[in-house]
Amino acid sequence: MKIANLLLILLLPICLGSCAPKVITHIERSYSPRAAAEEVHLYGVGQTVPESAELIGTVKVVDSGASTKCNYDQVVALAKQTTSKNGGNALALTDHREPSLLGSSCHQIAGNMLWIGDATNLETEIAPVVTTSGRDNNAGVSKSSFYHSTIYANIGYAFMTNKFYLPNGASGHPRKGMDWQVGYDWVSRSGFGAGLMYSGYKSSYSYSHVDVNVGLAYIAPQFVMKQKVGRWGIEEKFGIGYFKYRESAKGVSESLSGFGYNFLIGAEYYLSDHIGIGANLGYIGSSLPKQDNMDYKDGEHSGIFRLHLDAGIRFHF
Repeated sequence: MKIANLLLILLLPICLGSCAPKVITHIERSYSPRAAAEEVHLYGVGQTVPESAELIGTVKVVDSGASTKCNYDQVVALAKQTTSKNGGNALALTDHREPSLLGSSCHQIAGNMLWIGDATNLETEIAPVVTTSGRDNNAGVSKSSFYHSTIYANIGYAFMTNKFYLPNGASGHPRKGMDWQVGYDWVSRSGFGAGLMYSGYKSSYSYSHVDVNVGLAYIAPQFVMKQKVGRWGIEEKFGIGYFKYRESAKGVSESLSGFGYNFLIGAEYYLSDHIGIGANLGYIGSSLPKQDNMDYKDGEHSGIFRLHLDAGIRFHF
């Protein structure tokens, strides 16, 4: 029993340490502690620091791979402790990465450890600043790195991956055509959100010297995920909604309706906080009622499936 208790005492610090985030420092000059950790003043990302501030070094608090004690207050407290230990009395954050689905589940920060000799400057020279990434850094509180709402319009090329049966004597390539999208997204602070997308497609073929127009329409609510690194953004979307196939010629048209689904991945470059350009690659599928005049083989069903590549503009607000 005594041996088991001894092993537990020896292993406990290791287990506790594995739950804590990793602290990485680069020291320019080291001093003995001159302020307690709770006295270290915090400057948010982008806030102005006094010109008299002396750089002691940099500190990063990152996910160790098995971190659990890593909410915002906890990682800031670790950075303040490190700043105090190296003789600083101010911490100026230079980066704050929030938890994300495709990244870490921890808040991760980086900053400069400072010594400000005139303590009055700690209070008089602080001004809340909203940076270009959309962060409101008053008291170090971080908002989303992007605006919540986005309106977008895209245009591009698509082709159907399903078989397309043309009437005897018809010619053309209705499986290849122009694709477009318009929509709206709303994304929360964590990068998850929802939206609504309309997607259209147009092609044609000729039959008996008559041009037959082929049109596809799809509208669906979207589950949205977004990530942003610097001026680049990544997005993923998935939706299920209404799908329509239509053929028309000389004022006469026929259509079929059913349900559809889509998924896509895209990238965006931010020209400014409010405007970006981007592209996406995606897939839209559907299930449509079977037609009486078609000879379906075993296992076949009626539906349109297309792969699309689109590019366009985004407006953020």
